Amino acid sequence: MDDDTYTILGCITKYKADDIRPYVESIEQTGFKGRKVMLVYDVPQETIDYLKSKGWDLFGGELQQHIILQRFRDLYKLLGSEIKGTVIWTDVKDVIFQKDPTDWIEHNMEDDILSFSECITFKNDPWACVNAGTSFPMEWEWLQNKTSYCAGTIVGDACYLRDLFIDIYRWSMTSSNQGQLSDQAAYNVLINLHHISDCVQTVKQEEGFVTQLGTVLVKKDEFKDVLLEPTPIVDENYIVKNQNGEPFCLVHQYDRIPAFKEFIYNKYK
Repeated sequence: MDDDTYTILGCITKYKADDIRPYVESIEQTGFKGRKVMLVYDVPQETIDYLKSKGWDLFGGELQQHIILQRFRDLYKLLGSEIKGTVIWTDVKDVIFQKDPTDWIEHNMEDDILSFSECITFKNDPWACVNAGTSFPMEWEWLQNKTSYCAGTIVGDACYLRDLFIDIYRWSMTSSNQGQLSDQAAYNVLINLHHISDCVQTVKQEEGFVTQLGTVLVKKDEFKDVLLEPTPIVDENYIVKNQNGEPFCLVHQYDRIPAFKEFIYNKYK
């Protein structure tokens, strides 16, 4: 697969250039040669200028709802039309890239959507019990026994993500009056439905694409024996690796660890 068939896709609002510098600079340093697209809402001109200087294509929007919900609606309009090929969808402010993700994808992607584990079963995560259990009580009867997959790091064919994202939006809207932002819960319900699950490849942390540190590192003492996979290895240079000593392509939620966040922000100043 050619590099130009890959797109890294993010979404931000109100962020200054310094807020997203680790994300933007770390991608560039991996040697990634695909397209880079950012959906932006209400960001300062310095952020727009910075992204453009780094080769990003920008699409603007006006916020009418919470960004967590509206982003999926607006991305539906872009995917499959403005954006094609294989899409690497990620959160922005708390993600860094350690390796070019396209190499891993080429060797490991077998289905149209890749879902990445948070290494815990829903019922063992108190936050998920409230969020998903309140948002979708009927589905919770079976969802509680499923592994949680992160809505902030998804890879897939643009057309498949397009349909998935509008479904996440509509499902999230059904629970928005309950005070919950249920994109994570909606995503996990959807990828377990039979007409969608046949297109989904679930990926364990130890396979090396991404680690979700909020679960496996930040809360390792809280979750202890209920974690489904090992705590990642973090070396003296804050390179995060799996148990085989392989650096992950992406590291998510590093900013929940103050020393880690300080190191990264200094590194990419």
